[in-house]
Amino acid sequence: MASIYCPPPGFEPPKIVDWKTWKEDEANYIERLTTHVKEGSTDPLVGKIIRFQVADGYAQYMIWNTKPLQLIHLETGDAWQIPAAHARGLTLSDVKAMIKADEAWEELFRPKIK
Repeated sequence: MASIYCPPPGFEPPKIVDWKTWKEDEANYIERLTTHVKEGSTDPLVGKIIRFQVADGYAQYMIWNTKPLQLIHLETGDAWQIPAAHARGLTLSDVKAMIKADEAWEELFRPKIK
């Protein structure tokens, strides 16, 4: 069963101030948070992001810990969330399958350099 948390103090999501830089601001935020959660961890899943399609966007969660499964809700974009019952029912094997599928799609569509 997964537990969902807000980001730790000092890692509040960026506010959209300028539409020209919001993607970059969010990317920098996620990079800083990833670095923070990976500190002291050797687990390769820590810091990875899982996404769930919701309405016109995604509910996004960063893996903070795998035993027990702990996720950080990424309040970026529209800050969509999955239903609490869905979140509580997530297992580590579900998360591993999602990461594996995302990596396979990335590999399939990654530009090939000759």
